[in-house]
Amino acid sequence: MSVSWMPKWVTADGVPFTLRSGTHEWRGVRPTDWTAIGAGLEAAHSDLRRLPVRRIVDAVDAVVDLWAKRDFTARRTAVRNAALVTGMSEETIDGALDAELGNLRAESLLAALTRELGAPEALDGFRSGTTAVGPRTVLAVFSGNVPGLPARSLVRALLVKATVIAKIPAKEPHFTAAFLRTLHDVEPVLADAVVATYWDRDDEETLEGALGQADAVIAYGGDQACAAIRARVRPHQLYEEHSHKLSFGIVSAEYAARHGAAEVARQIASDCSDFDQHACLSPQVYLVQEQHAREIARHLAVAMRREAQDSPPGAIDAQDATVLQHRRLVAEWRAATSDTSEVWAPDGLEWTVVLDDTLMPLSGAGNRVARIVSVPDVAAAVDAMRPYAKHLQNVGLGAVGEEFQRTARELAVLGASRVSAPGAMTRPSMVWRHDGQPRIAGLVRWCDIELHPELETS
Repeated sequence: MSVSWMPKWVTADGVPFTLRSGTHEWRGVRPTDWTAIGAGLEAAHSDLRRLPVRRIVDAVDAVVDLWAKRDFTARRTAVRNAALVTGMSEETIDGALDAELGNLRAESLLAALTRELGAPEALDGFRSGTTAVGPRTVLAVFSGNVPGLPARSLVRALLVKATVIAKIPAKEPHFTAAFLRTLHDVEPVLADAVVATYWDRDDEETLEGALGQADAVIAYGGDQACAAIRARVRPHQLYEEHSHKLSFGIVSAEYAARHGAAEVARQIASDCSDFDQHACLSPQVYLVQEQHAREIARHLAVAMRREAQDSPPGAIDAQDATVLQHRRLVAEWRAATSDTSEVWAPDGLEWTVVLDDTLMPLSGAGNRVARIVSVPDVAAAVDAMRPYAKHLQNVGLGAVGEEFQRTARELAVLGASRVSAPGAMTRPSMVWRHDGQPRIAGLVRWCDIELHPELETS
């Protein structure tokens, strides 16, 4: 089945493309006449604007209700294909989809719309003299291998009644088209407002064609990839960027004493195992107050083993395996020469727990490496994160009372855009202002009626 999605109004022939992972191949089609695509999206936009926002919310909720069932045919096919291309286990992918799609239920969408716009109906017309208007077309350039990730930005754009050109991620190309096929079954107007395809990073002609039809651009990727897109954005286009990010955890002595080492270890293991630790929200390091660090690390080895049994890690390619083995060797060498370091790991590469007292340069990431770094206090943990402030995103903050309030504020000033409880790092809600910005309100412009005798009737 095609990994691209073309509405029926796309009549011109496109260029076939093939994405490969090992011996597996997936095919799709890429438009060549972007002027025609723009005209089609303009017509689709007229139909989309006539939908009440609550009808859009209900349609998305109905699609998610289908996809929430793990035996739903489209979901099972998407999960199997995602496992082939990402190397993740089907259990891990199912967990990722549960987390991502769980945020797209009606209650969550309405809460996000209300928080950012005051009232969802602001998108339907003037209320109390003001209305919000979304762009005609959003170009969304997706990347990464987190299953289900495109749904968040795709749904945000549709909520503000914008049509979408989506570049699907090569590392997980199946979900977007599969989700849109179900959306078409539920509410064709929404699915017909989206064109989803793929082009190579160096295909500047296609990027320029797609950019030429967009009023807003959403870019996901590494710093260099996002910079390349940012450089091409026109002055009149809204721009939203999700570039390279890092996340950390902190555990204070009081938090550890209150919850116990075994429970804290379970929380950390969950954060470090979800998505095989490949999400930006996944912690690279947990900084733990020194009197509890070793005990938590010991329990963490048990908890990581249990996570690997319940949700098996995916296959690791040769390059990542080499990086992981090197990380283990460095950690084992430090453990052999220091009384404050220790390593727990199985014979295979399913998981690794490292205890250290130094936050070494973050070489390599992912693949379920749970690093515990002992620190004298919470203030020292925050100081250790300062060199990474530019890329700081998410902190799992295990602290209580006044120390929690003070530290959360310090982390916000440092650069964090999200503070969560340990164990909840990889499950952000739609209400979170993704990377610190209002992602629904950021797509709209406002029009106010003022100083007009007809205001009372608007």
